[in-house]
Amino acid sequence: MTSLLDDKEITRELWQSHLPVCFILADEDKNKMSRSESPEPLYLMLARHSYFPCFIEKIHRYYCNYFKNDPNDTTNNMNLANLWLEYESIPLKWHYPIGVLYDLYVSSLSSISSHVPWQIIVHLSKFPEGEIIRFPDKESIEAHFMSTIKEADALKHRGQIIEDMQKRDHQQLWNSLLQDRYDGFWKINNKLMTYTDNLQYFRYIPFRIHILDKPFIHKLFSPFNVEEEKWTTLNDLLQFTLNHEAHCEQIANEKKIFNTNINDYRVIIHGIQPSLQSPVQWLSEHFSYPDNFLHICLIEKRT
Repeated sequence: MTSLLDDKEITRELWQSHLPVCFILADEDKNKMSRSESPEPLYLMLARHSYFPCFIEKIHRYYCNYFKNDPNDTTNNMNLANLWLEYESIPLKWHYPIGVLYDLYVSSLSSISSHVPWQIIVHLSKFPEGEIIRFPDKESIEAHFMSTIKEADALKHRGQIIEDMQKRDHQQLWNSLLQDRYDGFWKINNKLMTYTDNLQYFRYIPFRIHILDKPFIHKLFSPFNVEEEKWTTLNDLLQFTLNHEAHCEQIANEKKIFNTNINDYRVIIHGIQPSLQSPVQWLSEHFSYPDNFLHICLIEKRT
């Protein structure tokens, strides 16, 4: 198995990957503007590994300059709590990394393979209650991020590494993500990529499989097959997970049986289609998002 340090530049390249995003105000909000001119779209370069709430105040300030805030209007008031983002009529979940949202929705819904800048509709009113949750404050985002890292470490190391860290280490992980500091982040994150329990691999691989219109899928999956004494691959992980999901649907008498044919999907991680023969241990060490999960998007191929 290739060591972490041998391929360190891969993690740096992925960290430096950004998406050009074009934010466009929704038509129903344009009709409420107090200024005669229509706002220009807002263009930002956003890190794939980051989250929309990290930039939401900037987006909100830009568009609210065009409105007179009415404190008596509680339904369509242009406050931060009412802001939400939409792509192709789908409200975007704030707790997914930006790169995951792009890979899942643009690859699934766009008629072309790469659509940049990514055009996202900004809504300042008519929040879709029940479909998504409102953008939280930064403290809540940080709490969600750290909770996900703790979940990943519980899978990899029974939570031993994260529990041994000090509060300032947790803070450095979050602040480095927020300030886009690769070296500061990986100084701490390297500890989460070590091995414990006299193993040369993680106990289980933290991963989430994303398929359009379905909740994400995650199972317990080991990076090493002890019986056969071999490393498990991305193909093994996908086959195991899809078959398990199809079996669960059969038990639940679901009408639509899960498609388990991997050849019917494009497999995308960080905008890249990795080899299905890649060892999942290597992928987990190098291709995980900052939350320490492998976010795998399965895009059904068009016929």
